[in-house]
Amino acid sequence: MKLPDFSVKDRVAILTGAGRGIGLGIAQALAAAGAAVAIQEIELSVAESAAEEINRAGGRAIALGGDATDVGLAEELVARTVESLGHLHILVNNASVQRVDKFLETPIEEMVRQLNCNVLFATRMCQLSIPHMQRAQWGRVINIGSIQGRGGNPDMPAYSMSKAAIANLTLGLARKYGREGITVNCISPGWYITLRNADQFPPGTDPNERAKGMPIPRLGTNEDCAGLAVLLCSRAGEYITGQNIYVDGGMSAR
Repeated sequence: MKLPDFSVKDRVAILTGAGRGIGLGIAQALAAAGAAVAIQEIELSVAESAAEEINRAGGRAIALGGDATDVGLAEELVARTVESLGHLHILVNNASVQRVDKFLETPIEEMVRQLNCNVLFATRMCQLSIPHMQRAQWGRVINIGSIQGRGGNPDMPAYSMSKAAIANLTLGLARKYGREGITVNCISPGWYITLRNADQFPPGTDPNERAKGMPIPRLGTNEDCAGLAVLLCSRAGEYITGQNIYVDGGMSAR
């Protein structure tokens, strides 16, 4: 297989929750592979910093702000991406809300907030993005799931059920739109070293100590999902759809 098969040159991608962490790693990889990227983050300054870094490296990126717990934000994000970058070929649904809570004490409003962002906002982004892909007769949707959606987490019930839902949405959309040149896949990370998880790793400790029992005995980093995302968005990955791929160092290999 020739290297150009992995190119996403002349494609336009929008990535939610991509100002830092796994989303940023994917945005940087897609930009390096030739795509123009729109980066959404709740804090506009964080998105701007990420976009500036990509632009300095020779890529093309724009920054978008807004709170993804507001499902209505999706209309603005898609419209501004198409207005600024001309097209929309790739959607990466990465924005999410995660909280550790005791199930019986979790206010229903908090569960609704997580489901709004993790499921309904992602679903609305699909509804608004797929028509652009249909017009181009080519598209890629990548939903970011989680290993928590596989077996459930008693300390994060809303989050884990939301990730199970997004994996199921992936299956339905893959079956619906495959004949139109649109693939839909889910990337499910395991245990990663991210800002969200920073409080679990006190200064002076080795985070990878917790991964000793895993087949690949280290925790994931921002870049570990990036190569897979480029593959799925490129010609090399055009025969892959409807999959939930765990990028977890073997945590799910049980």
